[in-house]
Amino acid sequence: MEGLWTLSKPVSVREVHQHLYPHGEKAYTTVQTMMVILADKGFLNKEKIGMVNFFTPAVSREEAAGRETRSVVGRIFNGSFGALAAFLVDSGELSRRDLDHLKQMIEEKEREQSAQEEVS
Repeated sequence: MEGLWTLSKPVSVREVHQHLYPHGEKAYTTVQTMMVILADKGFLNKEKIGMVNFFTPAVSREEAAGRETRSVVGRIFNGSFGALAAFLVDSGELSRRDLDHLKQMIEEKEREQSAQEEVS
């Protein structure tokens, strides 16, 4: 997906492969398989022009992140975004900067919700 978002034009598997793996770190067929799977799942549009399939993103980066996050939360955290948040905080993988940013985001969301409750 990243390759298609950054190239921002209809692209072939070959173009994506060359863009993402210029030194052949992944096989062409691996990239092709992933792109077909993404098209089958509705993340990519596929159009055949002549003998070549061209792909474009069917969803924005934000929509794809939302879909995948909801999927992970549903499968691994029994549908609880709070459990995901607790896992991330407890994982030890978040830097001080990440934690400060999360605190700021939570405080902003609490202010928004308080303002909405006052209006209601």
